[in-house]
Amino acid sequence: MARYHIWELFFPDVMETTHLILAGPEERRAHLAGVSKFKADHVVLFAIQGVDSGLQQFLESIGVSVRVVQLKDGYLEAYLKASYEAAAAFTKQGSVGINMSTGPEISRSAIEDAVRIQLYHFLHHTSTDEVSAFKYFVGAGGEPIVSAAPIWDFATYLHNDIFEILIAAQTPITLAQIHRTLTRVMGREAPKWEAFRKTFREFKRAFNGSPCFVEVVGKGPRYQILQ
Repeated sequence: MARYHIWELFFPDVMETTHLILAGPEERRAHLAGVSKFKADHVVLFAIQGVDSGLQQFLESIGVSVRVVQLKDGYLEAYLKASYEAAAAFTKQGSVGINMSTGPEISRSAIEDAVRIQLYHFLHHTSTDEVSAFKYFVGAGGEPIVSAAPIWDFATYLHNDIFEILIAAQTPITLAQIHRTLTRVMGREAPKWEAFRKTFREFKRAFNGSPCFVEVVGKGPRYQILQ
């Protein structure tokens, strides 16, 4: 429970995070490492051949809400049910994390596709809601390394350009630095300052609650995207 108390201390108003985990034959730590590293309020366990009861009991013992969703093997049902779960989390203005290291690959791909499409839908059909999504990969070993990767709105004008600038930054950078880089790359096609600021506000909506997005608050906010 301690790790969740620490999260609440430093991020008292952070949005709730739901982890989508496909139960598989992998070791228990492959299922749990992302929950240990990243904040988790809810876990949805997708089960094709049943779920390790100890896994569910452990999550409940540390205060995480757990729900088991039965799946048929394959892509289609995983896509449909993951789409429903992602929409439910986004409706509450939440963040969704996907464990990409357990269960059948085809079902993992379906879950990722469903989350990405629901994220796009919510960002384009609501005007104020802040939602986010990320996926993570659990390495092998007794103390596995967990690496996260963001899921972002790749279909909106300039969002890919901003994303690439932020992942190339060695340290957090200011809005002015991002705008200067865009202007250098795009020339006359680059947006003017106020138009750029509006675009960046929309860009940020897809990252609130994501562990990959860094915002350093000070005299002037600075930003970076990390793995």
